[in-house]
Amino acid sequence: MLKSNLLLFLGALFFWSATWSIIGLTQVNIDLDPTISVFIRFIIAGLIILIFVALTKRKLIFSIKDHAYFFVLGVFLYSGNYIFFYNSNVYLPSNIPATVFCLLTIFNILGEKLIFKKSITTLTLIGALLGITGIAIIFFNDFLSFSLNSGTTLGLMFALLATFSASIGNLLAVYNKRNFNIPLLQNVAFAMIYGAIVALLSAIIKGSEFYIPITNLSYMIGLSYLVIFGSIISFLCYIRFIENTSASTGGYIGVVMPILALIISMIFEDVKPDVYFLTGLPIALMGLLLILKQESVSR
Repeated sequence: MLKSNLLLFLGALFFWSATWSIIGLTQVNIDLDPTISVFIRFIIAGLIILIFVALTKRKLIFSIKDHAYFFVLGVFLYSGNYIFFYNSNVYLPSNIPATVFCLLTIFNILGEKLIFKKSITTLTLIGALLGITGIAIIFFNDFLSFSLNSGTTLGLMFALLATFSASIGNLLAVYNKRNFNIPLLQNVAFAMIYGAIVALLSAIIKGSEFYIPITNLSYMIGLSYLVIFGSIISFLCYIRFIENTSASTGGYIGVVMPILALIISMIFEDVKPDVYFLTGLPIALMGLLLILKQESVSR
């Protein structure tokens, strides 16, 4: 079980880390509301999974109660999370929202305490704090050049809302495993579709122009990656991982992901590691090891 959980964690982590750069590339030199991109990404991903479910003759009929759960999960995990995050990046350099997103593990720990009455162990808390500290050190230079004004304050608010929305989605996925136990594929597919519809409605309310830039090669290549690897494979791995472990453990992916994204930049964009990266990385990884150790002990 430990080996399979590690593979699930690494699968979600690896494919998600690359999405940080790819999302940016798909929005370069294109006049398309990011909310529309969220809709396109998740409606395609959700329909692909749903078609697979139908072709393999798996269960497709669910109760109104189940669909209410799908809808709420979709709102928080597949639309609210991404809409807020995209808007945060309008006002802030990408490393700042990435650092704020590290609070996901803290939100998840507190949420499990409040909803599932799960005790907060010293090891888990220390691990989470070490992770956030490590990330803060890695991106220390960004904080030095960061100035608070009306725009950046709004960006921080969006980043916090994105993190909070993702946390609620994580907790809902754990709640499903404990109470509904809806199969993974159907759970992810229907929630993605509902989330995509909410994103589309949000764009319509804003008066955004809807179109799919099929002639933009970089957008279509990026979209293909985001649909297959950044949505279908990553979310299937991640939802199964937090179902098998806990939301607090899964939340640590928000700490490790920006580190791996930075490493990818170092490899492909010739970014050199500095003293902050070399200092913060082992601290963040130490936090991860403590949380994983606590999870294995509790099980």
